[in-house]
Amino acid sequence: MSDNTATLPSTLTLRCTPELVEGQKVYVRLFPRSVRDEWEKVKDDGDGEQRGQQHPDERKNLPYSTALTYLKFKTGGYVHLDRYLNFLVSLEKIDDDTLRHVFRCVVGYSKGLNTDQAILLDVPPVADAIANTPEQEFEMARFLKPVQDRQPKCPDWMYVAVPWVISKKLAEKKFTIYDLVPITEQVAAKERDGSAKLDADGNQVYKNRTTGWKANPNKREITYLPDSRGGLIAWDHPFGRKYNRRDDATEVNKATMAQYAMSRLSVVMKTEPNVVHPVVFLDAHVTRVHSNMVHAKSSHIYQGSDGLPILHTELVRSGSVRAVNQRALELLARDEMDISLLQALQTRLAEERTVLEKAAKEGEFPSFITPDPGVLRPLMAKNDNFAVGTGPGTLHLRLLAEHVSKMLGKKASWVDFTVEPMTFEPRPTDKNKMAPQERASRIEAGELLHTIGFPPPEEISASVKAQGFEHLRIVCLWYRWSTRLRLINALSLAFPDGPPIGDPEPGDVVPLAPGVSVVFRQAERLLSHGDDVNRAAELKSLEDDFAGDQAQVMVGVWCETEIPTLKKKEGEKRNAFLLRRERHDGKFQVRRLLAKNGLVCQFTKGMKPGAFGNPATEISPPKPGKDHAAYMALLDLYRSLGVIDQRLARAIAKDKKGNEAGSLVYCGIHARRQAKTPDGKHTKRIIVATALFPPEDENGAWTMRAWTPHIGAWVPYREAIAAFHASDYALHVDGKGETDKERWAEAAAQVEDALASLVRDELEPGMGYVVMVDGHACRRMWTGLHNENQSYREEDIADPRTWLPGYGKGRNAPRRKPSAVIRMNVAPTEVPQYVPVPRDSDPESEKESITFASAKLHRAKVDFGNPFWVLFNIPRNYQAKGGDLGKGITRWDADPGRGGEEGERETNELKSPWWAITATEIYPAGVADGVDRTMLARATARLCHQTISWSDRSRYPMPLHAAKQLDLDHPQYRRSAPPEEQGDEATDE
Repeated sequence: MSDNTATLPSTLTLRCTPELVEGQKVYVRLFPRSVRDEWEKVKDDGDGEQRGQQHPDERKNLPYSTALTYLKFKTGGYVHLDRYLNFLVSLEKIDDDTLRHVFRCVVGYSKGLNTDQAILLDVPPVADAIANTPEQEFEMARFLKPVQDRQPKCPDWMYVAVPWVISKKLAEKKFTIYDLVPITEQVAAKERDGSAKLDADGNQVYKNRTTGWKANPNKREITYLPDSRGGLIAWDHPFGRKYNRRDDATEVNKATMAQYAMSRLSVVMKTEPNVVHPVVFLDAHVTRVHSNMVHAKSSHIYQGSDGLPILHTELVRSGSVRAVNQRALELLARDEMDISLLQALQTRLAEERTVLEKAAKEGEFPSFITPDPGVLRPLMAKNDNFAVGTGPGTLHLRLLAEHVSKMLGKKASWVDFTVEPMTFEPRPTDKNKMAPQERASRIEAGELLHTIGFPPPEEISASVKAQGFEHLRIVCLWYRWSTRLRLINALSLAFPDGPPIGDPEPGDVVPLAPGVSVVFRQAERLLSHGDDVNRAAELKSLEDDFAGDQAQVMVGVWCETEIPTLKKKEGEKRNAFLLRRERHDGKFQVRRLLAKNGLVCQFTKGMKPGAFGNPATEISPPKPGKDHAAYMALLDLYRSLGVIDQRLARAIAKDKKGNEAGSLVYCGIHARRQAKTPDGKHTKRIIVATALFPPEDENGAWTMRAWTPHIGAWVPYREAIAAFHASDYALHVDGKGETDKERWAEAAAQVEDALASLVRDELEPGMGYVVMVDGHACRRMWTGLHNENQSYREEDIADPRTWLPGYGKGRNAPRRKPSAVIRMNVAPTEVPQYVPVPRDSDPESEKESITFASAKLHRAKVDFGNPFWVLFNIPRNYQAKGGDLGKGITRWDADPGRGGEEGERETNELKSPWWAITATEIYPAGVADGVDRTMLARATARLCHQTISWSDRSRYPMPLHAAKQLDLDHPQYRRSAPPEEQGDEATDE
């Protein structure tokens, strides 16, 4: 075991003390407002040659990309230009003439000039002003001196520069890796019936049982190189099928054999509530290398010199493909930069464009094979069909903690976390605890021991009745017989004690359980893609199935769908194609039509898209218990209907202050800024609020209501979904605000309207309510959410914005403030990463057992004020695909596996996704007198653990999860948007 085991932290959250950057200088230019305003004009002008081809946001980004790419190559890489020109920061001095030169050309490009013309242009005032802004030299440590009982207030450029310095320090020595070996002991073996297992001579048979894990003494070293983003990359140590060799491994094609990935360590500086130092979040990632540059969004470039970082370069859109910023490269070539690197870039791009042109001419799918690792490595976005899986594994996180402790020694000061003393109520998805022999006998008897999480039928009926209905009818609309069978199988599994569904006739009402029934109807024309279908007429032919004349029946619609295949027309603009694709997609249109008729729906794909240009294939019914897509769709339909089973009541009551937690109304506020409308003129801000109400009777069902600006009142959740999805997103064009800050203030005012209506119309006198918000998404709406303001009171901050939701003033403000405002944060770069730490060692045997993962609630030890909590999560999809493989090895030791007959196959550890432990930060930012903060944190964690009829833990607590999902299900929200459980990783992860 490592020598520094005793110093390992529980999370990779490092305090950024002055000692960490002692003696380090940085060079900064702080640009005045007049220069920033002129820069905005340059960005809005765009590039004349690109104007007709690019999206407005891409065109606006071109001047910035040109300047930053040029400065990175010219100065070695440690340079950052703020997108809004607030500052320019670097670790080396930048000559005034260099700035004057590049910004003169940038202005020239915005006017449509080529490079030969731009370099002859008279120096524009904005270029001269940028160059004449004085470059200031600062000692970084002076900005990190802590102030007692105050949040750190570092300038913005420090959050860019500090990771450069720390990553350089961590790269000074090699990174030690090892794998884990089991600690075993001999125990008596038993038969299935529990009796002793004997050999042929009647002697007791023993077997080895794993009691723990320890480090393998066979250690190796890996070299990490710093990159220009402030991270580190194992550049010379890729992993893939060529490097993780096995003689009898499964044969694969050349393209798969060539695929490889690299290990990357991220270093990000942020702040945490009530911690006097800024903190540095460290994490490990798998960066997968793309086979081509023309479809990549960014690239890593090796500069070939000690002391220079790996350059991370964004690739700009050039028509339908991407490339390195050609303007920047032309300038660098004129400045006599390394021509060989430029030639390599140009040659590879030209070759790949030839492949694309040839494939387009022949009507084929373009094929690329990843080159061997070289100086240019384009990065790949997430893709399941790759030879190396995502996730570094938990062991890699432990090794990172050991490396940081070794390199920084006593300078490494960590934010401490302790486990909150609480237990979570079991969920339906938790595996049943039973003896191995009992499990084996039940499986042998044909019993299906699934952990899907279907709510009990009686609890579904109770929730339906709590909403004022007597009966739930599920209407299944399908057009493939295989999908129909999948829906029947899923419902049979969800209602195992009901009568057999059999082979129902179209329109037959089939009972599933008391108070629940289902109807099956073939509706291919209604569900098909295209904008030439009279869907209203098709729906009218099915109206009897929806029980429109029976007010006591709640209806949920379960539909089949598929990903549409639609190609861009010759000469068609990008925005026009996106709009046409949205109108063509039958899923969006059916959802909108059903919503206009007051119905909520859920979709299940009946076709699986083909990979690499191959046609889509029909999804055959999987074995019982394995059709997870169908099961999750049914559970999501329950959520849309507002069906809340009793697990929530049981979980809340579990707390020692369950009575207090169970008497509160939990309100979730979701806010998001949508991309601009296709005409590029308007920005949409989406506001959705939900409220989870406790039952009036002790044994009653919880209910949920929702509010949107379209409705202006609190209605049952299912009604809110129908009303919200029946109309377009609000454009927010009727407000008076002109700046982004003012428009966010207007959005916050809408939340005040919602909370005022909640207090006035929905809450009983004396009933308290808790507001939950995503602090990352809402930080521009309420100043009281900011970490830097946690040591102040509302009256201390001179800001016209509302302090916290529910704290508004005036006639339209809520009559009383919330009992608490709980700030959530799930942003990957702003929450701690868990480290597998050792348990207590056995002093006699000197054996140490390692904890692999913890899905518990942890409390942070803060320096002043109130604590915050972090709930660590192990994603369900990682558990299902062998994600725990990374607990004992790193990707360098992953086995590519072997195929063959059943019983001979061996797991492909290299391709499997490994655990990427996620985290949810919980911080009660505003708490009324007499309300227990710890109770709020525990209740919030339980509302994450127990979801609305879903299968597992979610990143957000139930009300906030439901509010966000209402938005994500909107017909205008893009189909390919990732669910929030996956987080927002960088594009190369």
